[in-house]
Order: sequence, then structure tokens, then C-alpha cells
Amino acid sequence: MSSKALSFKRIFEHDSTPPSLPSSPPHKKSVPAFQSPDHEHLREALQSGVLTLINETIQFFPIWNCLLSDILKDPQHHAFCLDPELSQADMLSIEASLKKMIGVGDFKTAHPGWLTLFSAHPTILETELGFHLQQNVAVKHPFYKIYPQGSNSSSMPSNFAIGQYIINDEMAKFFREANVLYWARSLLQFAYDFIDHSISCSTEPPPFDIPHLCFVNAGLAALYAQPLPTTSHQKSKVNIPRSGYLVEELISGKFLKYIHNMDCQLLYIKTSGLAFISDYQGVHILFLNNQFINEFTVNGGKDMFWNGNIEVGVSKFEKDHICNKYC
Repeated sequence: MSSKALSFKRIFEHDSTPPSLPSSPPHKKSVPAFQSPDHEHLREALQSGVLTLINETIQFFPIWNCLLSDILKDPQHHAFCLDPELSQADMLSIEASLKKMIGVGDFKTAHPGWLTLFSAHPTILETELGFHLQQNVAVKHPFYKIYPQGSNSSSMPSNFAIGQYIINDEMAKFFREANVLYWARSLLQFAYDFIDHSISCSTEPPPFDIPHLCFVNAGLAALYAQPLPTTSHQKSKVNIPRSGYLVEELISGKFLKYIHNMDCQLLYIKTSGLAFISDYQGVHILFLNNQFINEFTVNGGKDMFWNGNIEVGVSKFEKDHICNKYC
């Protein structure tokens, strides 16, 4: 390096003269009048800015259709279960905002959501939940009511807070709810098989139209701390869900109740008084939130089909049921 360049560098390094600053004060600017934000408007903006969309990576277990004859043949089909070989990995998005909540029932809350597939299971039919790449769903979660101290459901039925179950109790209720749908689908198909058989054996058609009804497609969304096992060695390890949701296809329209608890004579007779479906309710031909009523000796007092299973409904059926032209 030349002495001239070195001299220039030294001059540059030591030249720390600060830039010139204005010597006169700044001119006074014209600004709008200052105003504090409206308290309620600020509250609404802050609340709406809270992230309410929850995205969960789940294992989706569809509640499949199983014929009553197949249920009776195989003890493994006697109740709905989480079968990893019939499940698929999906993404469940839940709109958790209270303002967008679909509703609050006696046992469950319901929020709108979206089920997004990572990969479709080869046995899933096009009409079933879990076939399409993305589908609008209703996401349901069990809860219990917490009333203020000194009040109860009779004195203040709508004044309660939503309580969350511990995971063991929560998953048990999910299984019971899934079991209701599992058995209800089977018995409804059994009823239609009987109707079709009766019509085929009759010389004349029925004097009224028979609508073909069905229950909503649904499944359990389970959240695991670890991925589900894929090898025989991994399957020997216990993998318990850390949380879950009941997922149903989303339906819209006027909600109707078609048949009440004491109206379903066909299933009562064909099961010899052991069980029948009650609370046929939903939109158009799709049913949801039904109940499964079974005779007391079936479950021995155990809670097999959740809170809506009112066993006294079976014992009082013949006394309370009033036959009509459909009977």
C-alpha cells in the first residue's frame, strides 16, 4: 500500500467531525385535535383481534355403517372402537369464537370448522365424511354446567358457565356418543330392511310415502402426543389420546323434531323391547343428536349410551305409546 493511500486512510479514520445541525428551532406544525379512543370500540377491536381459529393435527376415525347382522356375528363389532387401520391423518380447523358458535346443548357445545385431508383412506366412500379434500363440519365437545353458588338449573337454567371434563372422562363420553351413532345407524338400516321386505311381500303398496332418512356422517378426531404406531413393535406400546372432538358433517336449514321418545314402535317390537332410537331430529332427511334407549337389563345400570339413555322409556313404552295410522 502506498504512503499516499495510507495517509488518506488515517485521515478518514480520524475524521469524526459531526454533521452540521440546524441552529434554529423547528416551525410549529398544524396537527389535528387529539382524541382518546372510544372505550367500547377499543374493546371490540381488541376482542376481534384475538386469534380464535384453532388448527389441530388429528387422527380421524370415521363412525362407519355396520349392518346389525354383522354386529351380532362378531363381538369386536359390538361397539364403536378406535381402529388405527381405518383412520387417517387430517387437519381440523375450529372457529372457537363464542360469537360464531353454532349452539350449546344440554351436553355438548358445537363450533363451525373445516376438516382438511392429508390422505384419504381407500375404504372411505364418496358420500362419507373424510373423503373430500376439505369439508365444512360441526365440531362438538362435551361439557358440564357450572351454576353460580346458591343457584341451580331450576332457579336459573340459562345462567351457567361451561366446565371441561378431565381427559379420561372426556374420551369416555366421546366413545358413548360415537356408540350411539354407530348403533343408531345400524338399527335404522335394519328398520328400512324390514320395511323393504314387507313392501315386497305385500300385494299393494303402502297408502303413504315412506321417506328415506339417514343420520349425519360423523367421526372422532383424536389428538395424540405421539404419532400413531405403524409397526408391530410400535403397536405394542400404549398411545392414549390427549384430547378429542366429535366431528359431524355441517348441515343447515330449519331444524325439526320428527319422532319423540314414545313413537318408535317398529324397533321396539323387532328388538323384543330391548332397544330403540328416540329423538329423530334434524334438517330435511339428515338426523343428528338422537338418543338410544335400551332396556335396563342390557347395561345393568352402566352408562353405555350417555345421558340421553332414559331406561324408563323402555319399561313405559307400551303404556305410554299411542298407535296411529303408521302403526
